[in-house]
Order: sequence, then structure tokens, then C-alpha cells
Amino acid sequence: MNFRKISTFFAAGAAIVIMAACCEKNSKQDPNPDPDPDENTESIINGTTIQEGNNLVGLIKDATTGKGIPGVPVTDGFKYVKTDANGVYQMTAATYCRNVYYSLPADYEVYTSSSAPSKPVFFSTSKIDRAVVNRNDFTLTPRKSSDGKFTLLMIGDPQCKTDGDVQRWVSETIPDIQQTLASGDYGDTYAITLGDIIFDDISKWPAMISSMSRVQIGTDKYLPFFNCIGNHDHNAAALNDFNATKNFVDAFGPTDYSFNLGKTHVIVMDNVIVTESSGSSWSYNGGFTAAQLNWLNEDLSQVADKSDKMVIFCAHIPLRSSKGNNYQEVLNLLTQFKEAHIMIGHTHYHQNYIHSLKAAGGQNLYEHIHGAACGAWWCSNSNVTGAPNGYSIYRIEGNQIVDWVAKGTNRPLDEQMRVYDGNQLYYEGGRFPLVWNMASQKAGSANITVKGNTKFKDCFVAEVFNDDGANWKVELYQNGTKIGDFTRVPDGSSANVAAAAFYFNVKNKNSTTWSNSTASHYWYYKPASGDPSSEKGWEARATQTIPSSGKKNVYSCATLTTNLDTTF
Repeated sequence: MNFRKISTFFAAGAAIVIMAACCEKNSKQDPNPDPDPDENTESIINGTTIQEGNNLVGLIKDATTGKGIPGVPVTDGFKYVKTDANGVYQMTAATYCRNVYYSLPADYEVYTSSSAPSKPVFFSTSKIDRAVVNRNDFTLTPRKSSDGKFTLLMIGDPQCKTDGDVQRWVSETIPDIQQTLASGDYGDTYAITLGDIIFDDISKWPAMISSMSRVQIGTDKYLPFFNCIGNHDHNAAALNDFNATKNFVDAFGPTDYSFNLGKTHVIVMDNVIVTESSGSSWSYNGGFTAAQLNWLNEDLSQVADKSDKMVIFCAHIPLRSSKGNNYQEVLNLLTQFKEAHIMIGHTHYHQNYIHSLKAAGGQNLYEHIHGAACGAWWCSNSNVTGAPNGYSIYRIEGNQIVDWVAKGTNRPLDEQMRVYDGNQLYYEGGRFPLVWNMASQKAGSANITVKGNTKFKDCFVAEVFNDDGANWKVELYQNGTKIGDFTRVPDGSSANVAAAAFYFNVKNKNSTTWSNSTASHYWYYKPASGDPSSEKGWEARATQTIPSSGKKNVYSCATLTTNLDTTF
């Protein structure tokens, strides 16, 4: 065996060391080598003989004991092996392998670079050369606490295209995250972006990498940022899908990977299948290739006791109502776990979709589609359907999500709803006056339909930013006494007419993006007067019940939203 390149990565704070060597292996080996931790010959690693033809090799050891860690799953992005009793892994690299990396065991800390303490590094950082043997070692630090409690931030679509976009992300979103985490007891916290970190312009990669490299929370902690690739993170100037993801891989590592926290298995996958390029953007389909499905099967086979664990599956494009491209197969695999949650970006509006499939613990698969950090592409302070720019916070204990909330950037944590007057006509006398209670009205020079709902006539209309039809209720109180229940309209029943009026009249938008009604977060209640604007002493209360824990969160609003220019 000819060893030409050895790359050793110490994941306990030391630097990357790259050494070149050209040594022929001794043809005779001791059949029972002494597993000396310091042994480091070309053909024996920590007492394990490297087999001929295996060109991805290395040692994973414990930073405290110095001993190899057995049973750690290691992958080249296509298949898995586990470290042996000596903590050694070995395999033959797949043709398109770009990294070798491990799935973090739950008992060990997430390793981040000393120069970029918010950047998780769980993968080889030097180029894989299949013509030679590539050695990559990793050192893991045991976790201090094993109570299984932690917090995940899910961040949809930063999607920065201009320097101004980057500046808003850096000066608005990042500080809001820091301030929010500093203001509460969130414990160990990790962030995951859900794709579209940039907006087709690869020159923005350095700034975005920098923005997520040193995010300090508290006096001595940094927030690790894991990342998912989106359609706009592909380099459209590349010749194919594989090369189009190179910039992302160079910045953040593999596109398909997993890690374990407590009794939770977290998976991040690329579900953008690109087809052709215009030179500036891709045409694409959502889904997973057969090779990805095989990798996912192997990844899940490494997880013991799945029926007693939770899986959190992160991708960019929604899985809800999708057909083909292995979507159903992926969903079926997730049902092996006690509880399953799917975390998605892409749409620039919130939607919670409850699949009919049930996880092993009896709950339906829950798909959380997140609004965007950039909202409506940084043109305002809201997403396309009116909810604030922002991110979501999930508290996890053991094998369940015990609480979650959508956090609006620069908004109070408990601001979760708005209430409108269903009779209000917005921008009366303007180019495109719009009202909540008209089923079909037109806006924009393209004669776009904006869908309202006739049931909203004479009613309070409550918009609950991140609701679903199964786990929320909205009630109206007057002078402290409950007087009735709001009724929720089904998804697809109405656009946010107020937001649409703002975007068409103030921002001069002119496409169906700004009249989206896919997710209808709207509830209505008709007071006896039939005139919400004349009612006094009222308060709308929205109650969320977390499916796993049964925890109840109550949010309230006691004012009508009327000034759209300052709202959105």
C-alpha cells in the first residue's frame, strides 16, 4: 500500500496538520499487534491493520482518555462504516467522495474550530485524493452534561444577494438571536440554517461564512451554526449539480450529514435536484436521488433504539404534498422513531403541515415550514404573507420537542398574532384598494387575483403567525370575560389581504408571490355589533398546545392593526 498523503485533523482545538509521505508498507505484519495508542505506522493505526485498497482511514479518540472510541459511524457521503474496538475506521472512497466525516455520538460535544468557534467541523478539510491513502483523525471531547436538554434554532432563508442584505442579516438577525438567547435559560443551543444562505451570487459566500463564524452568546459561549443547502446556494455557472455545490461544501462541509444530541438524531440533507442552468440560476426539482436514499438508509441503520428516540429531519424544499423523487420513501423511514419532525425553509411564509403517517410513538409526522430570516427578500420587515422576519426556537428534552415558538426579528418573543377589522378597506383611493371580506379582487398591473374571504365580513380577523388547525384555539374576551371562539379558515382560503395591499401599493410588487394563500393562518369572530372597530375592552387570546409535552402557550392581542406602512 502506497501512502502519499496523510491529513490529520484534531477536533479538540489543535490545528489541521497536513503531512506528505511516500512509504511502502511492510509486507509482513504482526497478526496480533499491540494496540499502542501512540502507534502510527503507515499500515497500522492504533493497533488496527489497514487493509489493502482502503484509502479513507483514521482514528477517532477521546480527548480525555486518549483512547480510541469504538462504534462511531463514519461516512464518505455514500456509505457508512463504524470505528472498531481501537477507534479506527477504514473504507474505500466512493468515486464522488469529497469528505470523510462522522455522525457525532450523543455523549460528545460538537467540535468547532478555534479560529471560528461557531463553525462545526466534523469532516475532513483537505481534498480527498482517491489515488492515495487519505488519513483523517478526529479527537472528540466528552459532553459535560448528559441531561438530554438542548435548544435548536431553525433559520429559514437568510438569502443575501446584495451587500445591503448581508448588512441587515448581520445587524438585525444575528444580534436578535444573541439578545434572545442571552435573555433566557436555553441551555446548550445550536442553530441550523435551512437553505438559501445566499441568493445565487457566490461572491457573498465569504461574508456569510464570516457572519456565522463567531456568534457569541453570553460571556463565554458561541453558537454553533449547522447549515443546509438550498436551491439558491448552488453555483449556476457550474456544469452540473455536483460541481454546483462545491462552494457550499468548501464553506460548510457535506450536504448530507447527521449528528446526535441526547436522544435526538438530527439529519440534514440536500433535497434540491437541479436540472439545467441559465448561467445565473438553476431549474430544479425537489427530492432525493437513489444514492441519497441509500445513504439515509445506512445512516439510520447506525441509530440504535429508534423507537425510543426522536428524529429531526432538515431540508430546504417542503416535503408536504410532494410526490416522486423518493419523498414517500424518506417519510416512511422517519416513522421508525418515537417522534419525528421535519424542518423546512424555502417558502418565505410559515406553514405547519401534519402528515397522516404516524411515528412509532403514535404521533403524526409534523412538518414545520419556516418563514424566512430575510422575510420578503429584505424588501421589508415581513415575510410574503405578513408574519415578521425571523427564526424559530425549539426546546428539546430527551426524545421530544417540549416547546417551540416563532421569533420575529426585533419583535417581542410573545408577539405571535395580529388582529384586523374584516371590514377595513386598505389604501382607499390608491391604485389597488383591498379588503379582507371580498373573495376575489385584483391588484398589480398583471391583474393578479388577491383572495379574501366573505366570512370575514363584520368580523375580527386574527392572524396567528405560526398556527396549525390541530393544536391551536383562539378565543375572544371582553372586559376579562370570554364571549366566544374564533373559527379558523382552512389553508388556501385567504391571502393576507393587508400584507398584499401593502406590497402591491407601497412596494410596487407585481406577481402572485405577494398574494399567496397556500397557508391561511386566519381566524374570525363576529361581535354582536358587527363593527370590530367600535368594540371596547376586547382581547383575542390564542392558545397553543405542544403535541408532545402538552405545554400550553397563551398569546394575546388587544389592538387592531390598521397602519400597514409601519406594520410590514
